[in-house]
Formats: sequence, C-alpha cells, structure tokens
Amino acid sequence: MGASKYRQGLLMLALLMIILGIATIFSTKYQLWQLRSHDESKKRSVIVSDFALSREHNPSDGGQSGDDDDDYHVGRVDDEIMESYPRDEGEMASMDEFDDRVDNDFDDDVGDFEDIAKAILDSDDDHVLVDLTSPIGHSIQRPANNIFNGTSAASPACHPHFNLALNNNRWNSKTKFKRIYFYHARKAGGSSMHKYLSKVANHYGLELKAVEWSGMEEPGTYDDGATFYVTHLREPVDRSISQFKYQGRWSCADLVHGSRNFTPTEDNANRIETWNQTGGHTPFDHCKRKKGPKKEGKRQPFFFLGSCAVNCYVQWFSGVCPEMGMKLDQQYQMARAKVLKYNFVAVIEKLKDPRYVEAVENYFGVAGLTKRGTPYCQKKSHKANEKFPLTVSSDTRQKLTKLNEVDSALYHDLSDCLDSGMYNFPKWDPNRFALHSYNITMAKAEKKKAKTAKKEREKKRKAEEK
Repeated sequence: MGASKYRQGLLMLALLMIILGIATIFSTKYQLWQLRSHDESKKRSVIVSDFALSREHNPSDGGQSGDDDDDYHVGRVDDEIMESYPRDEGEMASMDEFDDRVDNDFDDDVGDFEDIAKAILDSDDDHVLVDLTSPIGHSIQRPANNIFNGTSAASPACHPHFNLALNNNRWNSKTKFKRIYFYHARKAGGSSMHKYLSKVANHYGLELKAVEWSGMEEPGTYDDGATFYVTHLREPVDRSISQFKYQGRWSCADLVHGSRNFTPTEDNANRIETWNQTGGHTPFDHCKRKKGPKKEGKRQPFFFLGSCAVNCYVQWFSGVCPEMGMKLDQQYQMARAKVLKYNFVAVIEKLKDPRYVEAVENYFGVAGLTKRGTPYCQKKSHKANEKFPLTVSSDTRQKLTKLNEVDSALYHDLSDCLDSGMYNFPKWDPNRFALHSYNITMAKAEKKKAKTAKKEREKKRKAEEK
C-alpha cells in the first residue's frame, strides 16, 4: 500500500513537471514573439540625431567671375547650364531647346515633398522621428547615433536588381520596365554613363530620361510606375576638384561663349582655395522660381544646382532647397533613402577593374561601358588646365576632405561593399523589360507638337493682354 502511494506520488510529480515544462515553452515562445514584434515596430521608425560638423571657411579673394555672384545672371548662367546636356561635339543648343529640356526636368506636383519636409522641420524636438512608410523614411533601418557607420548590405552599388520600387515602400517583380531614369551627378563620369545608357535604351527600345542639376527623382513616384533607376558615384573630393578644373577655375561660359579676346590665364583664373562652398565659390542659398512648378497659381522654388564644391551628393540626391532650413544630417537621410531604392549605382573608380566592367555589361546585356562621353566644354577646359597645370596643396585637399565628410560618408556607405572585388551582379533579364515599347521618332514628333501648341498658347495669351 505504501509502495503504491509512493509510485502515485512520483507519477503526479512527473506529470506536474511536464505541465510546467510545457508552460515554460509556451511562455518563452510568447516572449520571443513579443521581442520580434517589438523589433519589427522599431524598424518602422528611426530617430535621426543632430550632429555638428565643424567647417573651415576660406573667404573669397575677390577674384571671382561674374557668374559666381549670389544673384543669378540669366544670360551667363543659362549658357553655362546648357553644357550639362550631352550632345555631339560642336552642336549648339538653342535656348528654346534648353528651356524644353529644363521644363522636362521638373515635376509639376511638389506638394507631397513639401508636406513631408515641412513635417520634419516643424518638429520641436532636437530629434526627428522619420516614418519609414513615408518617401523620406523608407529603407533607413540603422541606429540614429551611428548614421555614418552602417553596413551597405542593401546598397544597389553592390546588389543591383530588377525589382520595381513602389510608392508604398514595397517592391514589384512582375511589372515590366518601360523607362530608364538616370540621375547624372556632375563630374563623376556622368557623361560617359549617359552615353552608355543611351546605347542600352536604343538597343532595347526603351525610354531614357537623364536628369542633371535638378533634384533626384524619388523611385515609385513617376506616374507610369515602370521606371528602372540608375545613378553613379565618384570619390567626393576628387569629384569636387574635377569640377573646379572643369568650370570653377574658368567658367564654361567664358571658355565657350566668351569674346574672342578672352584667353584663360593664371591672372583671370579663380583660386581653388575659394572653392569651398555648397554652390562652388559661393553658398547655394536659394532655389530658383523662374520656370518653377505651379502650386495654387504661384511659381514654386525648385532645386537647381550646377556648380558645387561641398557635400554635393546629399544636396543633389535629396533635392532640398536651402530656404527650407533642413539640416545636413536630415538631407543625408533623405538622399540615402532615395538611393537605396535605385536599381543600380555605378562606382566610377571601379571602371578600372575589368571584372567590374564585365559584371556591369552583363547586367545590362550591352557592351561599351568604358567608352567616354565628352562634356560640353571638356576640351576647352582641358586645354586651359594643360597650359596652366593646377597644383592642389595637401592643406587644400585636407580642407576639402573635411568639408565633404557627409558626402564621403554616403559614398563609403554605398560603395565599400565592393572592396572585396566580388561582383555578383545578376545578368540581364529581358523578361523584366517591355522591350521596344518606346518609339523615339514618335516621341520627338509628339514633343514638337506639344512645343508648337505651347507657343501658340503663349502667343494668344500675350495678344489678349494687349
């Protein structure tokens, strides 16, 4: 009897231990589920902390040319702007052609961007909460206090793909691309990339939209929702010095359109020591309104930046007008968020590696990546710099490095993952593109028709005003 009770006691104890064990397992799983849910919710937002950037400033020596003044001189600036649009050597764009190209570079609807940016600027806190479901916030999943030390695992420079970015922070792998959008960053190999992508677009019968000077287009925002996005990068300090030699030392307006008496010399050259501002020799302190998009009948300021010496990538990619007062770290986040939704980012320094060139050409299925384009005043500026070689002191380079530290952070964030020399890019997938969906002859005819109609409307409006 005693032994039987003893066995029953052991059985009850074992049963109780099993029940406790099962309860513990379920409790642990529930806690893990909560942790995962909490982690996912944390990924929905990020706190972007302010950071201070010490900047050294060299005052101008006063020897700047007229197009470097704060106020825009329309004639000179417009002439110089025209050089940004690649064309056959010697071909001159008319101002009408240039105006059409500029008009096509800007979207009429700027309300969404302004509302989002204003929400950031109106925050009373020193920290800004960025919702990852917004166009600004998507893809940013790094700690706020470590924004320059994150990994580049998702960088399209290292992991190009054929997925379509949607405006709801999702990806689509079924819709076929009809349009290639190329954002041309100045003096970073953009003319050569533009030439190559033109070949790709013509080969497959796709539309190519190349944009320079204005702000970068946000993936998922174009109306037809079938755009393949490409941009490129070059080491920021080298890029800045290259642009100085191209148009900062002597302006393209003088080199190409100047009077016959203009001859580049050491005396009429700008100094690289004054090439230390967001707008080149002068600060980029306002956006233009002329030809800007309309909102409620009024012209809105639009981003338009040609000459740039300091943190140009974050300005171009974010497309934020200085008068909006957005801080540099916030621009960095906006720029990074956009680029992470691009399909491919070319890194110009890697073109020296034949394996990289092969990987990119296999990705697009077209050869000819290394054929160089010729920017508008390249030959003139190159000849002038050959005659008067530029010497960049170590002190000047160090100052430019310090001033461009945010651009350098973005550059390394996106491209350091290529340092291994492994270019595991996917090969061209014709099933992802609506091949031969764009007829350039018809497109030109439609554009000419629209241009004629626009002129007729303008003529009629002026007649009515009289």
